[in-house]
Amino acid sequence: MRLAIRLRLEREARIPISHQAELAGVVYRLLRESDEEYAEFLHERGYALDEDPVRRMKLFVFSGLRAPASRRRAEGASLRLAPGPVDWYLSSPREEFLAHSATGLLCAGSEIRVGAVPFLIEEVRVLAEPVFAERMQFTCLTPVVASVRREDGTTHYLRPWQAEAFSEAVRRNALRKHALVHGGAPEDDRLELRWKESYLARAPHQGTKCVTIKGIRVVGVQAPLTLSGSPALLRIAYHCGLGEKNAAGFGMVEELHR
Repeated sequence: MRLAIRLRLEREARIPISHQAELAGVVYRLLRESDEEYAEFLHERGYALDEDPVRRMKLFVFSGLRAPASRRRAEGASLRLAPGPVDWYLSSPREEFLAHSATGLLCAGSEIRVGAVPFLIEEVRVLAEPVFAERMQFTCLTPVVASVRREDGTTHYLRPWQAEAFSEAVRRNALRKHALVHGGAPEDDRLELRWKESYLARAPHQGTKCVTIKGIRVVGVQAPLTLSGSPALLRIAYHCGLGEKNAAGFGMVEELHR
């Protein structure tokens, strides 16, 4: 399920261009408003499979703050926003997460703060779920992250030209999320990701995005893409986020309508 949260900025403000950390803080504040125990569980632990209790996932994803290009301007490491409506999306397959988020928004009253900037809460609504098929086109609301572990234990973030490795990393990640949500693998475990090559050819840095969060450099890809395979895995990727680090604000996609 996906919540669309319409906010309003009353006066011009600056927020960090990479404001995922600030929005993650908003998420956990909303959860604490509803249920402190659940918020602590999700923040400190998260969901894990019995056979692999060390690797944990939060099973939610969120977008950045979205405003028309005419009302936003990048200024160094800051994003200047003009007054007006701002949209934010929050998604999870876990009903308890969305229920606590909605309750937290009600408890928050008339506003939420992203860092030090107040935004009025105008509307919260549930978006209709797409009809998931074996082949769908999506656009990235936030960069998609996939990685592999090097022999020396360090992390290598995959780039879009490493197409097969990127696609397989995303598939394995989606299978793990499916097992956490549904208790096992889907009957059909196919999932293939293909980036839109014509977009990558003209995009700066071939669609790669480097984001620093709390001093940690993360590399993702932000470009139109096609997912093919199991509709069950496409649905998981849509609701949980595609790829890694979803709870840090990476991997939110929306269906691309022709």
